[in-house]
Amino acid sequence: MPESVHFHSEGLRLAADLYLPASTRHSKSGRRHPAIVLCHGFGGLRKFWFPEFAAFFTAAGYAVFAFDHRGTGDSEGPRLRLIPIEQVADIQAAVTFLETRPDIDAARIALYGISYGGANAAYAAAIDPRIAAMACVVGYGDGERWLRSLRREYEWIDFQKRLAEDRRRRALTGASELVDTSEVLIRDPEALEHEAEARVRHPDRVTQVTLDTAEGIIAFKPEAIVARIAPRASLFIGVEEDRLVPTRETLALYENAHEPKALHLFPAIGHHAVYYGDNLPKLLGLGLDWFDRYLK
Repeated sequence: MPESVHFHSEGLRLAADLYLPASTRHSKSGRRHPAIVLCHGFGGLRKFWFPEFAAFFTAAGYAVFAFDHRGTGDSEGPRLRLIPIEQVADIQAAVTFLETRPDIDAARIALYGISYGGANAAYAAAIDPRIAAMACVVGYGDGERWLRSLRREYEWIDFQKRLAEDRRRRALTGASELVDTSEVLIRDPEALEHEAEARVRHPDRVTQVTLDTAEGIIAFKPEAIVARIAPRASLFIGVEEDRLVPTRETLALYENAHEPKALHLFPAIGHHAVYYGDNLPKLLGLGLDWFDRYLK
């Protein structure tokens, strides 16, 4: 079982779980472990997928840290406001929290981000030299290009008008419109099926967001700064013919990054299929091999 902990990000109390390797969980050896901070995807929470991720990495000797971003799950903050740059600040605060732990090696803290969290991980690693290595799974490089790719031209024009109306609403009332996540993130059939199943299995999953979340995504362009991660190590994992986060987003991140870096593309299995069945051990194994190389 993980240790339930909390930390603060810009004054907000965030809920988290710290998983330690089983061999040392109850010992007093004083050993400091390398650590992996898990950064979840759009609408995700720390208990969605990540316990399985944590079991994999702790079995290999890593401490694993999973948390709910501000405004979601058990964490404080304005509800359901998923602004990428604010989530980056939460990731940095998580790293700072781990630095205070006597069982964590502060010089060996890595990020492992999936989808929305993959872009966050790339950005956080670029601006924070404390992060020793990074793995980005099906992340995006340019938020505006990504959201626009999900819409036909007239839909994009109408969406921009809607965002402008919401800006005026916020100026007058201080509140952004609350919308279903599908109004920001237009899902392909595979993603729609996954989302429907996820909402049944995880009723606490984030299904609504404030509309200003879209503005935060549009302004977020990790590919513009990803080169700053070097000389620390960056791994980029994508899926061929990804219809939710186009494969070119992963390629853009990889192409703009500097060495040491690596790229792995799964075949055209769909955006979410990497987290299920036989694909998941392979996905996690790629990250483990990368972290073993650069953290151990």
